[in-house]
Amino acid sequence: MIRADVAIVGGGITGLSLAVELARLGKREILVLERRFTGAGGSSRNVGRIRAMQLTEELARFAIAAQAKHEALADELGVNTLFWRAGYGWVLYEEAEMARMAGVRDMLRSLGLKPELIGSAETMRRLPVLEGGKRPTGALMHSDAIVHHDAVLYAYRAAARRLGIRLMEETEVVEVLRQGDEVAGVRTAAGEVRAGLVVNAAGGWSGNFSARADVRIPNTPLRREALVTEAVQPFMQAAITFYRPQEGWFNQTLRGELVAGCLAPAEEPGVNLSATARSLGRTARTILAKAPRLGHLRVVRQWAGVYDMTPDRKPLVGPVARLKGFVQANGCNGRGFLLGPLIGELLARWLNSGERPALLDGFDANRFEGREDMTVEAEDYYAGYAAGGKRG
Repeated sequence: MIRADVAIVGGGITGLSLAVELARLGKREILVLERRFTGAGGSSRNVGRIRAMQLTEELARFAIAAQAKHEALADELGVNTLFWRAGYGWVLYEEAEMARMAGVRDMLRSLGLKPELIGSAETMRRLPVLEGGKRPTGALMHSDAIVHHDAVLYAYRAAARRLGIRLMEETEVVEVLRQGDEVAGVRTAAGEVRAGLVVNAAGGWSGNFSARADVRIPNTPLRREALVTEAVQPFMQAAITFYRPQEGWFNQTLRGELVAGCLAPAEEPGVNLSATARSLGRTARTILAKAPRLGHLRVVRQWAGVYDMTPDRKPLVGPVARLKGFVQANGCNGRGFLLGPLIGELLARWLNSGERPALLDGFDANRFEGREDMTVEAEDYYAGYAAGGKRG
């Protein structure tokens, strides 16, 4: 049997950052449990976009602080995370999007950002990679950033080792141990771990893990696929995202590869890490309709990961009221790499002091109590924020 002050289930960026921040605050026995290897889930299956621009003020405030946290990570952790302000173009293809983004621009400016809402001609001038494709109506531009996910994970893992945090890989948690209405630890295939705090940082697997503690949450895993091309000379800088006619994105990395993805219109929910030929064809057709000059690039690999989605597009962070010692740190809705380091810092502070930081007020882990049957509206990006989920 192993004893720990805190057992963190999930060795991705959120779990690792929480462990490091708790150790800095003096927690001595911290254990991170990962069923495969650290970063094996969403943290190594993403493209590291660090976007401050968000649709709602609440998410934007958090994202701005999260981006600042990322920018400071190289100094905090002593490892270059390849934080790069490549810029960001939210490319718009409908007049209704332009009208919506005017309000988003004003909201973001009220928070201290300096986004620009530009028209069609200026979009083509600033984003020449779009030349020859369907002409956009405009774009919302900002100096957002990209990091390399492997560099960030390596930095956190190295920090965890230095701080004496125990990492148990290839260790799946099969049961949450309880004593009445309190957590007593977890059981793995290798034996019991006794801990007064158990943190669910399992990302796309968080709903299943919560169920093992008899805690229901409406988190829904949805597969997202990406492709990478051969490396070539620089041809673009700002990362591009679009949401019409369907959600997609592409950018060039510091090594010269193009990374791109395009969502399936009706992806079946569930954990599915299969990369498919259908996704390859859909992504290629959609991206080339926007940027036909990319057609000569050869795809060299694909992968799939899952978004951990919630009905209101906000994370679940903090203690669960009806099971003392069980803590949520999940539901990042495709923003896990952006939000993870700041969630780790703020949650560690909360668990250490007992006081919830103000930035986490809207992410209460108990807000779906009695509404656990709510479902995620995922087919339209904008509608998802307006709907906030519906009853199953």
